[in-house]
Amino acid sequence: MTNDNNTAKPLQQKAAVERFSLSEGSITEEEIEKMVKLSIRAFESARDKDGDLSQDAILGHDWSLAPVYFRYIIRLGLLADAVYGVRDIQTNEIVALGIWFGPGSLHSKFKKLRESQRAVGLYDFLDGLQPQFKEWYEHDLLELIRQREEFFTEEERSRRWWCIHLCTEPQYHGRGLARSIIDNIHEQARNSIEGGFVALAAGVEVNVRKYQSLGFQERGLLRAPVPDNSGKEFLCYVLSRE
Repeated sequence: MTNDNNTAKPLQQKAAVERFSLSEGSITEEEIEKMVKLSIRAFESARDKDGDLSQDAILGHDWSLAPVYFRYIIRLGLLADAVYGVRDIQTNEIVALGIWFGPGSLHSKFKKLRESQRAVGLYDFLDGLQPQFKEWYEHDLLELIRQREEFFTEEERSRRWWCIHLCTEPQYHGRGLARSIIDNIHEQARNSIEGGFVALAAGVEVNVRKYQSLGFQERGLLRAPVPDNSGKEFLCYVLSRE
């Protein structure tokens, strides 16, 4: 979650959350590119203001790869009908977005989408990484994801909505837009299956505290050394909201 504090602008009435679909025509190719740029601005802001280095590590410190990476993430979400967002009511521009996968094992979902990942640009991103970061992404990071899943039982995964991407346009921080998306998905989870809940990961303690203020509880913390001899670690705080 990128910074969504209350210092920038006053809260407005609860934002309307929309699910985006290419097949249904609710989003255009031009808007996808705007989502990519929104994501870059949001995570650059999180890096600079909150010290969140998670995306920086994934990108191998090479932010020229950010458009390819975020385009891949967003298109993968669209293939799964898992992209949600909020538009500015005056300009109709998308100013916050989240990608949420419904119940089930993330590993099984990504295996099913493997060929789709090729189509939406995963390998273009991987080919741009330095060798040590490519190996880290394909092995260490995937192992961390496997370990992260162990914080949930198989039964819990059958009731869980997992967020892989959540961000807000920096100039819209403080309006509760990310919270609106979370609340919307949480309501969907509760209404669609008994005991449905939401879960996500955070890369810095400041975001852990923000999520806890929204009703999330921390399940655990995982660490993975960043392969750059800096001694820094990729942190993964796992949280859920029942």
